[in-house]
Parts: sequence; C-alpha cells; structure tokens
Amino acid sequence: MRSGDKIAIWLPLLTLFAMVIVGCQESVDPVLETEEAFSMYGYLDPSSDQQALRIFTVDGILFPTTTDFLDAVVTSVNMDTGETIVWRDSVITFRDRSIGHVFVADFRATHSTRYIITAVRSDGREAFVDLITPPDGDVRIDNIVSSRSNVIVTMNWADVPRIIQADVSYFVRIPFPDGSDTTTVRVDIKSGRVQENSDGTWAVTIIPSSDIGAIFSALQIQPGRTPVILHQIEVKAFVVSEEWESPVGSFDPELLVQPGTFSNVHNGFGFVGGGYFDSFIFVLDDEIARDAGFSIDR
Repeated sequence: MRSGDKIAIWLPLLTLFAMVIVGCQESVDPVLETEEAFSMYGYLDPSSDQQALRIFTVDGILFPTTTDFLDAVVTSVNMDTGETIVWRDSVITFRDRSIGHVFVADFRATHSTRYIITAVRSDGREAFVDLITPPDGDVRIDNIVSSRSNVIVTMNWADVPRIIQADVSYFVRIPFPDGSDTTTVRVDIKSGRVQENSDGTWAVTIIPSSDIGAIFSALQIQPGRTPVILHQIEVKAFVVSEEWESPVGSFDPELLVQPGTFSNVHNGFGFVGGGYFDSFIFVLDDEIARDAGFSIDR
C-alpha cells in the first residue's frame, strides 16, 4: 500500500484523538504550560505493512503553522527482537489549511508484541509510549435468528482483548437499467453492535433485516421495484490492545475532551495503542436472505 493510501485510511480513525485536542480550546492553555515535549496519537496495526503516528509539539502553540519538518526523531523498538526502526515525517495540509505531522514507517507490526515508541527533540526532551499489540483472534458465526422480516446474525471473536467498533459491508447485485445484466456493488453501513460476553469473548451483532432499508436508500432504489440480490456480507471489527480502556467507560469524544483524560504517553500527552480491523466474510443462504428482504437469484 502506498504511503498516501495508508495515511488516507488512517487519518479518519483519529477523529476521536483530534477531538480530544481541539474539542475544548479553553483547556489547551494548562497543557502548554507543562514541560512535556510531544503529544502522540495513533496505533500500531499488525494487518498493515505501513504504520502511521500523528505527533504534535507542546511548545507554546499546539498546532504547527509551517510546513517545516518537526524537530523530532521518532523510533520504535520491537522488544521481542530488538529491531529498531526510524520513522519519517510527512507534512499534511488539511482542507481547513491546518498543518499536521504524520510520521510513517514501512513495517508490519507483529501480533502480541511489546513495542516502545519514542519521540526525541534536539534538546534531548522526549516522550514515549510502551504498548502491546493485540493477538490474532478467532472469529465464527455464533447464532443466526431468522424469521420473516427479522434476521439477526451474531459473530463471536475469541482470544482478543477488546473490540471497540464494528462496520458492515453488504455486497449486492442489482440489474443494469436496461436489464441486460447485473453488477455487484458494495454498501457500507455502520450498524455493528459490540458487546463483551461473560466468558471474555466479544460478540458483534448485525441485523440485515434492518440494514436493508439503508441499502435501498444508498442505492436510491425503491423496495419491490428493483431486485437487490445479496452476494456476501463483510464485517470488520476493530480489535484493540488492553491500553484501549477508557477511564470514563466509553469512547464518547464529549467525555474524553479534556487533555490527559485518555492518555498513555509518558512525559507527554495523547494515546498510542495497538489495533487492527479483523475482516470476516460470510454468505447467508437463500431462505435467510429472503427473510431479510433481499431478492433471490432465480
């Protein structure tokens, strides 16, 4: 994956982190009066060949105003193998003309591994984070409830520390306007419900019979007039390391807005953990797909 592609995918996942920084401007001043050198935000992804980390200086102004590279040397150390990697600065100008520094490194983080990531200024001041990446979990379909207009699918993730979100993609076939053939399209829906089970496993539940309304809306199709044939369903669960434990019990940005509330950076501010999207693809049989409201390929 190219550097620009990885950054484009990674940046939206920092919405929470960005809100922690900018959501309450009045709370910035106390942060700037400290001796801390950096704020660090991001995660190590064992499913990707490139890693990304956003870094802010804490030196009088929180956000950089020039495109000069940051006065920082960023390194990561695999504590199992001793491998040390130096990251490189990428200067990003956003649509609102603000400037950000995203440090990237070309390596695949390994599962269940301790890493120490350090950012050091030229004057010797540094911030670091000590984390363990999450293991590679095991997923299966746990239960399917199916009746007319009511289909519920529950998946079970075992051997993972935590899941904090899940997204669903429906791959459906629809006919060309002239009816000569069909084409397969993907519709992404944020509808996965995540819950921890009593045995420590994690359940992700989707409701295709409810999601089909959003599918019709996204495709601008009227139910009953154009057949929508379900091809397959992909569920992506964001599996994270133990560090992702909110002190307020949830990942609501409104509750995490105060700087330092959700932080694991030593001698600095911010949060860096381990995380990856675990993809699970499955197919519903025709009868269940019909119960959910989809058409059947005859």
